Amino acid sequence: MSDDPMTDVRLDGEGAAWPDPDAGVAVETGLFGRLVVPADPARAAEIRELAGQAAAWATRARGAGTLRAYRSAWTQYTAWCERLGFAPLIGDAEIIGLYLVKAAERLTVPTLRVHLAAIATAHRLAGVPVDLKHPRIALVLDGLARGQADRTVRQAAPILLDTLPRLLAAQPDGPLGIRNRAMLLIGYGAALRRSELVALRVSDIVRIPDRGVEVTVRRSKTDQHGRGDGVAIWAAVDPDLCVLRTLDAWLAVRGALRPEDPLFCGVLKNGRVTGTPLSDKAVARLVKDSAARAGLPEPARFSGHSLRAGLATAAAEQEAQLHDIMRQTRHKSTEVARRYLRSRDRWRNNVTEKLFRHRPPTTEGT
Repeated sequence: MSDDPMTDVRLDGEGAAWPDPDAGVAVETGLFGRLVVPADPARAAEIRELAGQAAAWATRARGAGTLRAYRSAWTQYTAWCERLGFAPLIGDAEIIGLYLVKAAERLTVPTLRVHLAAIATAHRLAGVPVDLKHPRIALVLDGLARGQADRTVRQAAPILLDTLPRLLAAQPDGPLGIRNRAMLLIGYGAALRRSELVALRVSDIVRIPDRGVEVTVRRSKTDQHGRGDGVAIWAAVDPDLCVLRTLDAWLAVRGALRPEDPLFCGVLKNGRVTGTPLSDKAVARLVKDSAARAGLPEPARFSGHSLRAGLATAAAEQEAQLHDIMRQTRHKSTEVARRYLRSRDRWRNNVTEKLFRHRPPTTEGT
């Protein structure tokens, strides 16, 4: 047994009874479960050392949401390999390329990249080399990306400033509605991802009288090492949109709290606050249900990302500068952040405005 709870290596002849002496080496990981490496047991010491190092890398350098996605992807990959009689842990680029082609029938390319990262991580955990730049993988992935480029991508509908009050007003009475309004306003104002919103602790929120609140995002999709980042949300003149008032109302419902307690937690239908942390799926349900109660068209188009996309889009509509939007959304890529400005930019300084909008009607030939 290893001292590392994330990695327990059992080998032929060392406490593990194998029905087939040629089965190889089994590496028990907390991330992917048991990985059976088709290798000579003579490599046991080497594999044990590699597995321990890889497990530390895999579990500490990725957030909880990423680890869940990796587990799911690996389960799907191994099930496919088992069905076709392939060994999943031999670093064969041909097999991985075939899997990508099959999985592309139901998955988008970004999701395929997650699956590919999970497969690579499992190989590293087991000490098995795999070349992700091999043509059988790289060219297949590039071809799939080109093939999917023509597909219509359904993006989350952004929540704009004229929509946000309707969502807030659609909340039920009592503690549940108070919590929901605080989640919506903080998630919107800080442009938070679902996982970031539910991960907030009481100590991550600081009230700034006469200004608003400061929110510390301790770990995010683009900050896997947890360096942390902070954003500010101004209080609003409209009390229904004021993050300070809404936050105070929710904290009054929570009562005495410790700094490490989750800021947002479960609330039962009878109004009892459970203190249980929420999953990121709770944010998606909140936004969808709120859109439906508010009578918004096509409520299914709204998701947890609608809060983040809405803030960025609304800021762009108010002609905020790209760098200011990126500071609030914490985007690292200008190309990704610029998507929210494109709709507005299509109309700003557009050459057809001078050609058509201000051109007087012609009277010749009448």
